[in-house]
Amino acid sequence: MTMKQWLLSSFVASTCLFSIAAIAGPIEKYTPVTADRLKNPEPGNWMLYRRTYDGQGYSPLDQINTSNVKDLVPVWTFSTGVIEGHEAPPIVNNGVMFVATPQGQVIALNAKTGDEYWRYKRQLPDDLFQLHPTN
Repeated sequence: MTMKQWLLSSFVASTCLFSIAAIAGPIEKYTPVTADRLKNPEPGNWMLYRRTYDGQGYSPLDQINTSNVKDLVPVWTFSTGVIEGHEAPPIVNNGVMFVATPQGQVIALNAKTGDEYWRYKRQLPDDLFQLHPTN
């Protein structure tokens, strides 16, 4: 198999697997990501690294503030099953949190409950060597 054939078959297989994974969970009222929404995200969404194209890293939400932040407690945790470094920040759209992990995974979670909607895991080449496997 030539490299071109291998890349094409890998792309087709991963596209099919992603399509199957994407329909596995009951995500309701999901609003598609558009260029306009990325330019001006709604307060409750975090669809880009640091939230905006200019990298503000600021949330306009005000329910949590300096007087009540001390009262925050974790309500759920989630283990991805991957021990290597998780460096990519989660992305949130309409209450769905997308987490990318090392080893080619993307996981969709209910941001409120931590319940998993679906998980896509890309098949990595057997001969892949990563000195520093992060996402």
